[in-house]
Amino acid sequence: MLLNTQECLKAYGSYYAINRAVASGRLRKLEIGIYSDDHEYVPTEQIIRKKFPSAVFTMESAFLYHRLSDFVPENYSLATPARTTALADKRVKQYFVPAGTLEIGKMEMETIGGKIMVYDLERMLIELMRYRNKLPYDYYKEVLGNYRANLDRLYPAKLDDYLAAFPKHDALSRYLDQEVF
Repeated sequence: MLLNTQECLKAYGSYYAINRAVASGRLRKLEIGIYSDDHEYVPTEQIIRKKFPSAVFTMESAFLYHRLSDFVPENYSLATPARTTALADKRVKQYFVPAGTLEIGKMEMETIGGKIMVYDLERMLIELMRYRNKLPYDYYKEVLGNYRANLDRLYPAKLDDYLAAFPKHDALSRYLDQEVF
């Protein structure tokens, strides 16, 4: 089980006791502030989820998890609310989402190492439209083609509900009609 420093302090009582547990092998220090109390392999995405619990996997990472792309990105893409501090981790590419939209479409997904928070297909389609001019053209077309091939997996009513919460939702809706439907 993954533990952060606060959880270790609660379980072990002091930094000294944490260091003794690490030295004795009862606890593994995976990186600064992240520990594991078992000796199994811990995937990086689980460490990132523990390190940034309020962030949601988005964009390239979410497209990969939803099998809309076979491109494995160098960094994990995480969404955080606009006007928050930058995430201090070289493995993370941070996307700022408009105020009040972080929770829209958030779902829990089972991966190899455990569960992560990721946006659902409908939310990711909106994100694809929002960032369509910032993504490499071939990548955009690949993901868009996979959406078109899997339209039966989408819920249009859910998509309409999500769109209403975003700024410039009329333009996004127009792009969706032109590009996808």
